Order: sequence, then C-alpha cells, then structure tokens
Amino acid sequence: MTIHAPRHGDTDFAFAHGRALRHIDVVLPDGAPRSSAQIILDLFEAANELLDGVQYRVRICGLDMLSSGPAGARPRSLVVFLGDIHSRWQLSAKERARVNQVMRLAERSAFVGGAVFLLDALARGQDHDLAIHPNFLASAGECSLRQDQDGAATAVSGTVHSAICNFATPRMLLDIVAADCGRLAADGMAHYLGLDTGKRPTKSRVALNLEQKSAGDTLITQCLAVMQDNIEAPLSVAALAESLNVSTRCLQRRFTRHFDRSPLSVYRALRVERAHQLLTQTDIPVRQVAVATGFGSYQSLSQHIRETYGHSPDVIRRSAFRGVAPETMRPRRFRHAETAQADSRVM
Repeated sequence: MTIHAPRHGDTDFAFAHGRALRHIDVVLPDGAPRSSAQIILDLFEAANELLDGVQYRVRICGLDMLSSGPAGARPRSLVVFLGDIHSRWQLSAKERARVNQVMRLAERSAFVGGAVFLLDALARGQDHDLAIHPNFLASAGECSLRQDQDGAATAVSGTVHSAICNFATPRMLLDIVAADCGRLAADGMAHYLGLDTGKRPTKSRVALNLEQKSAGDTLITQCLAVMQDNIEAPLSVAALAESLNVSTRCLQRRFTRHFDRSPLSVYRALRVERAHQLLTQTDIPVRQVAVATGFGSYQSLSQHIRETYGHSPDVIRRSAFRGVAPETMRPRRFRHAETAQADSRVM
C-alpha cells in the first residue's frame, strides 16, 4: 500500500498491476496525530492483500492539503473525515467551500465522530441518516443532524457513510469495500480480520481469496475446508471428490471454471502458505516443516516455496528471524493455465 505524507502529491492514477486503483484521502483535524488513522491504513492494506480486482492507495492529510479545483483535483473514490468523540469539527468559511467542493468530486464521503458536524456546516445534515456518538446527541439535536433510526454504530445514506468513533470505522469501511468488490469479499475480510461475530472456522488468506474468486461456490468452499484440514497428509483428487460426494471429473471442472487451475495446484498453494507461516512464525526445523505440510522432502518444499515467494526456505527463515519487513517477500499471484504435466508432479 502507498501511504502519502501530507506534503507529497500523487499524480499516478493508472491501473496498478491490472487492478483498478482507488484513491482514498483520510483528512485529520488540526493537531490530530497521524497514528489516529492507523486502523484505516491496516484495513486497506489487508484489502490489497485479499482482493484481486482493486488496489487502494491511502493518503493522510489535513484540510489544507485537499485540492478542490476541478482541474487539479485528485480523483478520489473516498474521502474520510476522521474526527474524535470529544469535540465538534468546525469549519472556517474558506474551509467550508473546500470541503463542499471535495465532497462533490469524491465518489463517496465518510464522517467519523465529531466530523459529522461538517455536514451541519454544509447544510447537508438533514439529507442523511447518520451514526452519531452518544456524546454528541444533545448538540446534534440542536443542529440539522439526523441520527439513523436504529442508532447503530455505523450508517450508510446514499454516498455518505458515517461511524460514531474511530473504533467503529472498520465496519463502515467494510461497507465501502462491499460497494467496490461485493458483499462476499467484504464478509470474507471481516472474518479474516476478526470482525465477524459468527463462529466459523478460521480460514487462510489464500482460501478467502479463492472463495471470493469463486463467488461463494459451495462446493469450492467445502473442498477448501477439507484441504485445510488435511495439510500434513494431502488427499488425492479422488479422495477429495469422494469426501464431497461428487465425481472427480466434476471437481476438476469446477476448479478449472473458477481458477483455471486444478484442485492439486490449489491444494499446493494452501500448503505452501502454511509452510511459509511455519517458517516465519516458528523455529520448527525446515525439514520438519516440509513433513508438516505434506511435501515430504526439503527439495520438494524448496521448489514450491521458491516458485511462490522467490526465495528458498532457509532464506525466508533467516530473514524472518532478522526481522525483515514482510512486504519484501509477498506471495506472487496465482499463475493461470498450468499444464497437466505440472499438476502431475509430486505433491
């Protein structure tokens, strides 16, 4: 993810590696620490890891850094005004004109905490149902602000999103991700980030990405669950199909339709992901990692780790213990149209 400091501009608005680029401005009140926007940065970084169709770029800035002129304005898909729960965010006449124009140019706007009072300053409060923090209910009643009838922590009203405080922003932002990528993708992210209250089994990043690509295909979801339950002793395609009460041919066709990959290729991706986790998060000997993830030998593990991460298991292990930033070793995107010969190799 690119994080822009307030003093820098951004003029590259092309597609990023084939993914639609979505620019987001997080606007802080004067004197607010940049760290208050960390939860937003973390969520969109997770979105960039999980979602294939979109890449989010986030800039943190103050009101003085917003371009409001149509000619030089930054094309924003979202502008977030990040207030706190202690004070109303008020505007000067000059700032009012800038915020009003920025809202017109942005696809969506979001208001957190005391930032909802910006809508009152712009005479837009009566147009939207808003999430208002209890600290502000009395003063909101004296203004033109209208609380969402459910009194929820987040609200969506047309292109305007709101959250009662910074801690409620993840749910608000997931609604925005849902608008960009679909509810299935947003729900998968919620589960991955621990924001889902449902008691479902934990899934890996690779599995969530695949479920999103399959648009929630039940057979794919069930098959991925079986694969994750059988990492150390991988099943054959025939055994996978039998456990799901479908034919081998049916299972093969379903994976090819959604991913242009065979079940065994996807299975390997899940096992490589698990191996990487063990290499970077534990001190289990590398050869035991190979056994624990069903590769059997160091040579087999090394081959598939190199294909995915570009480095040998030993290099990844040493780098993890030296504290190398994970961005330097992100997994490569799936390669498509793998040959039957490649899939017939030793799992």
